[in-house]
Amino acid sequence: MASVIRIKDITIKTPTHRATYPFDGPLTLITGSIGVGKSSLLELLKYGLGGSAKLMPAIRANVATVEVNAEFSGRLYRFQREMGDTKVDVLDVLSGEIIGPWSVTNRKYMPKASQQLLTILGLPADLRIPRRRVRPTSDTVGVSFFDLYRYIYLGQNEIDTSVVGHVDKNLDNKRRAVFELLYGLNSPELINLAVRKGEWLDKEKSLRSSAAAVKEFLLQANEPDMDQLRRLGREAEAELESARGLLIAVRDDSEALLRSQRSLRDRVSRLRSALTEVSASSDAISGDIHKSRSLLAQLRLEQEALGRADVARHALSGLEFSVCPRCMQDVTARVAPSNCCTLCLQPEERVEEDLAGEAKRLASQIAETESLLAEDEEGFEARRAERRDIEADLAEATMELDRSTAELITPRLEEVQSLSMQIARLEARIEQLEASSARWSNYKLTLDEADEAFRSASALDSKEQELQESLAANRVRLDELAEVFNATVRSLRLPWYQSADIDRETYMPVVNGGQFDELSVGGARKTIVNLAYHLANLQYALENDLAYPGLLIVDSPRKNIGQTAEDSAVANEVYKAFARLVEGFGNSVQLIVADNSVPGFVADSYPELNFSYENPVVPGAPHPGEGVERVH
Repeated sequence: MASVIRIKDITIKTPTHRATYPFDGPLTLITGSIGVGKSSLLELLKYGLGGSAKLMPAIRANVATVEVNAEFSGRLYRFQREMGDTKVDVLDVLSGEIIGPWSVTNRKYMPKASQQLLTILGLPADLRIPRRRVRPTSDTVGVSFFDLYRYIYLGQNEIDTSVVGHVDKNLDNKRRAVFELLYGLNSPELINLAVRKGEWLDKEKSLRSSAAAVKEFLLQANEPDMDQLRRLGREAEAELESARGLLIAVRDDSEALLRSQRSLRDRVSRLRSALTEVSASSDAISGDIHKSRSLLAQLRLEQEALGRADVARHALSGLEFSVCPRCMQDVTARVAPSNCCTLCLQPEERVEEDLAGEAKRLASQIAETESLLAEDEEGFEARRAERRDIEADLAEATMELDRSTAELITPRLEEVQSLSMQIARLEARIEQLEASSARWSNYKLTLDEADEAFRSASALDSKEQELQESLAANRVRLDELAEVFNATVRSLRLPWYQSADIDRETYMPVVNGGQFDELSVGGARKTIVNLAYHLANLQYALENDLAYPGLLIVDSPRKNIGQTAEDSAVANEVYKAFARLVEGFGNSVQLIVADNSVPGFVADSYPELNFSYENPVVPGAPHPGEGVERVH
């Protein structure tokens, strides 16, 4: 059945006033003179639901808050939005549950109003369609609730210029997408397939472009092709294997030669160890000799000093001092112990004994030191002679080893070095060939991935065609809609009417064989055709239980038709069409029509919100009358 949207009422709050306007019954008329705010009231309805609105500066300056009570799919919600705010507070009226706020813009951590409204209506919340209808790519654009709203709100500025925003290329793409969803000509699953197919086709295009760039690079760099790379690789591998074999043979040969020289190397090693040992022993003996010589010199100095002391003692032993030789004082009267010196008072007999014993000790120590020194000097000469012999043997063995190495080992080492360099060059060459092969493999892999992407797109295309075939039967609805549209236009009794139809590709109205944009502005033809198109869509949806909101809001149809007698007759027919729709479907439909005035037969039968300069839409902001700036 048709999606149910019912506007219950709207409350407009200013800093000092508050006014609530109900929309009772299936048809509500909004009337009043130019400038009292009729169009602004309809724009405020959209604004209160979270949409953008064309609001005059006077409205923005006076209105503080808009509150809309509306029923969506059987549940009553209250939408409240402050003027200039980017969010809407939402309340479930029956349960009292606060389910907002909802953002009117894209916010990371807040639900978006347009998506939430689609969800309430049972439609996909995050529906995205390809930006291009022909050869779609992964570039998509989102479809919101307010793209659907264009089918239920025929504004004053678009009534004679645009059919659901078709003049805007971006909006026209969304218009057609919404139409197809409402009429079952398309489905979210089918749209998703189209988007995914576009993504695969984009990937295929990108991969083929990358592959072409790689191939161009390889050709510019004169890279061998895959066949040449395989041949060159085999040749390099064969040369590398041969060089490695030769290297192993040379190394084995060198090892055998080195083993044959092991005894010679062992002899050199032993001689070097012996030389080290003899040198260490010689250095130790040399140190002992130096110490002994130093000690002997010291002992001889002590011996000489002792001899001089003994000579002096004997030379002075017969002398008697009457005065002290130092201070020249008389010492004759001094009393000294017997056998002691009158000057130093030391026993005379002990001095002679001590000097004799010391002289004997020194002579003995000197003799012992001279004996040890002689032994060390003899040992040192023996070690020096042994060292000369070892050095001679080591020089001879080293020369023999060097000569053997130069004659036997060095050429083989040079051959090893040469083979190692050859192997390194071949390995580098193989790496280059492998890098080239990898680039060609990457090129082929990229092409394979592009082919796979194409196959994936083709598979999705097959599924897409299957789904399209399953929905193909619904295209009869276009023929049926065209009949309803033709009947609606015919019922308006237009003197210029010949035929009316629906374009099967664009879903736009066609009158007298001409497209909407080809209709002349004169005679209000565009306004009338646009009205008839919206009425036909609504009628057909109600008759066939399409997912089409049973709501239509129209702004100023009579004013845009004209004021002549013939125009009034056409306007009367338009309002008769409104009345027939309401009478035929009752509470299943809701029409809200704003106009300067309406035919009496309609005004007498349906509720009317009438505004004047003294009682404008915005409470507390009276209009001063014609000829000055108006609230609207």
